[in-house]
Amino acid sequence: MNINSEKKNDILTILNKAANILGFNKYSVGLNLGGHKGDGFIGELYKATITNEESKKKVDVVVKKAPIEPSRRDETCVASAFSNEIFFYSKILPALQKLQQDHQVDTIFNSVPTYVCSSSEIIKEMLVLKDLTKRGFQMREKDLVLDEEHVNFIFQTYGRFHALLFCLKDQKPEEYYSLTKSLHNVLAEFGSKKGFPYSLHKIVEKSLAALNSDEDSQVREKFRKYAKNTTEMYLNAIEYKGKYSTILHGDCWSNNIMFKYKNSKIEEICLLDFQMAWVGTPVYDLSYFFYSGGCKELFDKLEDFLDVHYNSFSRFVKELGSVPEDLLARSALSEDWKVYSKFGMFMALLLTQVKLMSREDSAEISDSIDGNVDGSSKFMNANINNELFNKRVKDILIHMYENGAL
Repeated sequence: MNINSEKKNDILTILNKAANILGFNKYSVGLNLGGHKGDGFIGELYKATITNEESKKKVDVVVKKAPIEPSRRDETCVASAFSNEIFFYSKILPALQKLQQDHQVDTIFNSVPTYVCSSSEIIKEMLVLKDLTKRGFQMREKDLVLDEEHVNFIFQTYGRFHALLFCLKDQKPEEYYSLTKSLHNVLAEFGSKKGFPYSLHKIVEKSLAALNSDEDSQVREKFRKYAKNTTEMYLNAIEYKGKYSTILHGDCWSNNIMFKYKNSKIEEICLLDFQMAWVGTPVYDLSYFFYSGGCKELFDKLEDFLDVHYNSFSRFVKELGSVPEDLLARSALSEDWKVYSKFGMFMALLLTQVKLMSREDSAEISDSIDGNVDGSSKFMNANINNELFNKRVKDILIHMYENGAL
């Protein structure tokens, strides 16, 4: 049996499982094998339609499948990443749903895809989720920066998401800590691999070179230490030593957020991809999406956006029956930003390169990882708009410097 036939059989197997879970006795499956690896390199996506032949009801789903190539699985920590995502949907999300049901909240937090089923079998890890595009959700073009409307909505959504997790920790501590023990720190695992530290170091060097004017000299001198000890400083940045920790989304860039619009205004957003779910300060989630998606004009309104997050957090915490100030101090967000937003900075520098790459270049780099070739060099040499890269990373680094976080 060739690889494509085996892949198709594996996907059909989990789609049969999905049909049974959906309660379909007689059904047909339409599978589109024209999947893509995407820009994250940690999964392949395939679309399918499951049709109930009795009621003619159709359910459109997305199958997220782990790659099988050994070098790619190792370099991108595939086993840990899929374990996290399956655990989030099968264990953490039900706990959050029950917490909301217990408190009979008015507006349920459901800003995540609908989970159908999964497979944890090694090499054959897969998830089946309902297709959000059929509900009108769409992604923004990855190379676009976010505007104020999008940033406000995302901060509000993360406020509710973080509120749920903090309340679970507050009201059901044994259950919460039991859940945290099953999460892998994929972001730390990356630091022990070959490709990620190499790419991170090279992108830091490239970002340092972008600070090339006399007016950038103070920022450049402050940032120079990151080029000397890149991996060590990255690992230090993700070691949270504060007291306001919770389970986080983890991988918060724009390709992992989908939007639904009504009359050109945002109606809903949905958070995707929980492969890097971990425990730490909310600043990790917020700084990651903010620096990887914003611009200097928005960065300068940071405290206003943190207020948006905290007000959303507080309202939902009260509705869930806890006291906001006991779970997370507003001042802690600003204080933790000065220390731990370095993680968001590191990821944003990498993602700025990714966001300016073509899909073709992304696919080629993914194939290089498959072939056990150093895809990191191809990543750094990708054909992008370097003038735009320089502007965006300067925006990030200058704000970090001005905010006392660099």
